[in-house]
Amino acid sequence: MAEIAVVYLVARLEDWIFKETNKKRAAELTKLQTEFDRVRPFLKYADWKWMIMEDGVYEKWATDVIDLAREVENAIDSDFCSRRDTNEFSMTSFMDLVGESINYFSEKKSTDNSHLDIGIFLERATKKLKEVELKKSLPFISSQEKGGNEGPMWHTDSFPQKFALAFLVGRDKEIKTLKEWLLNENVDTALIVAVTGISGIGKTALSSTVFELIKVHFDCAAWMHVSARPTMDVLRDMYTGIYRSSLEMSDKKHLDGMDEEELTKIISDYLVEKKFLLVIDDLDTLDAWEYVKCALPINCKVKVLLTTSNPEISAVLSQHVLHLEPLSTEESLVLLRRRICWQQYDLGDVLWPSSVDLLVEEILQICQGHPLVIATIGGVLSTVNVKEPTEWDELLGILRAAAESLSQFNIIQKVLLVSYFSLQPMLKCCLLYCGIFPSNHEISCKKLIRAWVAEGFIEKQLLGMTAEEIGKLLLDDLIRRNLLEVARVGANGEMVSCRLLRLQQHFILKTLNKDYICVLSNKLIFPSRVTRVLVIHGVINNLMPGVNTASVRSLLLFRHNGLSTPSVLQNSFSNIKFLRVLGLQNSPIDVLPDSIGDLVLLRYLNLRGTRISNIPPTIKSLRELQTLDIRDTCVRALPGSIDGLKMLRHLLLADSFGNRLVKLDGNVMFCKDLQTLAGIKLTQEIAYGLTYLPQLLKLSVGDVEGRATSLQLSKSIDMMKNLNSLTIKCAWRKEIQIQSSNPLENLEKLRISGWIKNLLGWVCRLKSLKYLYLRDCMLIDDPVSTLQCLPGLTVLSLYNAYKGSHIHSVDASGFPNLKELLLQNLAGLEEWTRIEEGSMRSLHTINIAKCPLLKLPPKGMENLANLQKLQVKSMPAEFITKTREFLLHTKVHFSVVC
Repeated sequence: MAEIAVVYLVARLEDWIFKETNKKRAAELTKLQTEFDRVRPFLKYADWKWMIMEDGVYEKWATDVIDLAREVENAIDSDFCSRRDTNEFSMTSFMDLVGESINYFSEKKSTDNSHLDIGIFLERATKKLKEVELKKSLPFISSQEKGGNEGPMWHTDSFPQKFALAFLVGRDKEIKTLKEWLLNENVDTALIVAVTGISGIGKTALSSTVFELIKVHFDCAAWMHVSARPTMDVLRDMYTGIYRSSLEMSDKKHLDGMDEEELTKIISDYLVEKKFLLVIDDLDTLDAWEYVKCALPINCKVKVLLTTSNPEISAVLSQHVLHLEPLSTEESLVLLRRRICWQQYDLGDVLWPSSVDLLVEEILQICQGHPLVIATIGGVLSTVNVKEPTEWDELLGILRAAAESLSQFNIIQKVLLVSYFSLQPMLKCCLLYCGIFPSNHEISCKKLIRAWVAEGFIEKQLLGMTAEEIGKLLLDDLIRRNLLEVARVGANGEMVSCRLLRLQQHFILKTLNKDYICVLSNKLIFPSRVTRVLVIHGVINNLMPGVNTASVRSLLLFRHNGLSTPSVLQNSFSNIKFLRVLGLQNSPIDVLPDSIGDLVLLRYLNLRGTRISNIPPTIKSLRELQTLDIRDTCVRALPGSIDGLKMLRHLLLADSFGNRLVKLDGNVMFCKDLQTLAGIKLTQEIAYGLTYLPQLLKLSVGDVEGRATSLQLSKSIDMMKNLNSLTIKCAWRKEIQIQSSNPLENLEKLRISGWIKNLLGWVCRLKSLKYLYLRDCMLIDDPVSTLQCLPGLTVLSLYNAYKGSHIHSVDASGFPNLKELLLQNLAGLEEWTRIEEGSMRSLHTINIAKCPLLKLPPKGMENLANLQKLQVKSMPAEFITKTREFLLHTKVHFSVVC
């Protein structure tokens, strides 16, 4: 789209001007920037006419602008690449390259000037603009002229995930019905319940709510999206859900290299005699159910909740069918009000002025009772002044225009288009980027934001925030607008992953991918024109040599079942030399070619889960690199030249709590922008270098030993005022000491593996902790009673961490926010004394495993008013019997894993 192409280019030019030391050159670039700035107020209107009115004149004009913007961006990047070694900017060569693109606005100049004449450029651009009749009747134009500046592109209030249930309006009866069907019926075979209705009616939202409410009553649970997805991806989702919800599956298997038969057997063997809750979302064919059914053993007590828009599927498979109807006018009004006034929801409904009542009535008539449509319109209105009728009227004018045009669009597509056009240009880029992921793919929020930053969507760091912090606000904004949904949250409610809804993804790929995204599936022929983001789903053998890929800035591979090595990497770097983002996660590549060093603009390189074992020394040429991810690879050491990558922000070498570490021959002290350093083998030199990394937010070090090294690590930790996550893995059977005086006020996650002297005394000073994982710590003092003073602790996991025989009682005010408690492999534990009334008042899950001497549950377990699930594995028969007696008359789900 023309608007985002030009806005992005202007941001690039601003950055270029800022870095330019030659005043004359900077002035020339400023003139070029000014010319593009001049056309910006017309671009949103032109895009609108192009998309809504299908106006061919505007389409041609907008396409010309896009082409010109790309030519200039390519000229910038080409000049940057050519002068990397000389560190000298050639304005003449830059203008020569830009001058070639002037013919997009008019006929080629009769004279052959090698230098771009800004005056001629302005004259011809003006002439081109006059060819289009601009009727400034749309609010997009008038509001920009009145306001002057566009304002911030994000909102500083993070969208509260805790309100998700509150946004499900008018479905109380349906929730109750589904719970009764799924919980009250005892069956020895599969019980299948279906939720049906048209697209956008709320089937997924309803099923998700029920899933979260009842999953604690099952031994394990999984959620799967199946529409238009390969069998292997669906089985992976099934396995991952079981793994996350089960105590027994403590070691997640590496799924790469498995075929469908192997994975099906693993799942089937585990589910024998288990109570299993399975949600199958968007089941579109009976064939999809057949390969899911193959993974369910005959004696599995499975309850299946499926959603489908095909009534024939529900009629064939389901014992119970619940059909969803549109919301009533009253329910629609409640949902709209909650979506618009979410910030005041805790205070009750906020009334808007009566002057907008007629506007609200017309908006609800357009929405037709569709929850998805109402939530999306409410998301747009939540960003404006709710008490200002003119802003409502502007949105309604846009809705009318969309409703009256695009007869081939349904109401959902029209409203999504309106929501899209309400976004700031860079936020549009962020949304479009989400369309690259496979259908219903669970997107890591951190990974997505890092890619946004690498692409240049979030260049500026304002208000003391990093680009990543701004990215988090942008992500919240898209979720509040109902353009993305939350896929998974942590125990404390923070968002871990998100997902693009199927309807939104279809909208992006079918409507808004013009000149932006190119998604290729298995073995499809490349188009003659490849656009900015090139995404390959499956296996593509090669990039066709005749295809112009100069505009490609992101290349991402999402492998399904293909196992051949994608030769696209071996042969095509010369054709995609301007890459900023290269995502190869889980691709079956064995070698990273030396030519990776030719991608001097690369900012993001994801090699996680590949088969590579070495990083070539040419990586030192990637001086712009911000993110390097080599987790789950065979790489055991990085070349010493890595310390020359001074722009690094995220260095992900290995999983934080895994057994693998990566050795770094160089030093990290020169990477002063590092925010994430995970999986590094600690040496005294590295420990000293950490002192110079005050920006670190996440640190994971391993193989820590020796007094000098541990004391230096302590000094370095003291310098990290913003540290949020810390993992320390001691060398085998080596005791160390952490003498940190910094209370680490922002530290929320702490993982310790090994012996640390006076560990509990140090941990008790970390009042901001929310997650604490202690493993092989050989503690003598009772950690449960000692750590009860941590007010915000949400998860406490003790794995072979305590040598003592007793867990003592916790005070009535102890652990006020603890939700999950895991006690595993405590070989010496004989007694858990008592749970006092009022203590652990938020606790909802307890997992106890392999404590062979623990014969009785703690007294006072009935005092845990919010306890929902108690799961035990490999425990004495007496403990199981007594615990079952304790919980007999409660609603706690007690499960025993053999």
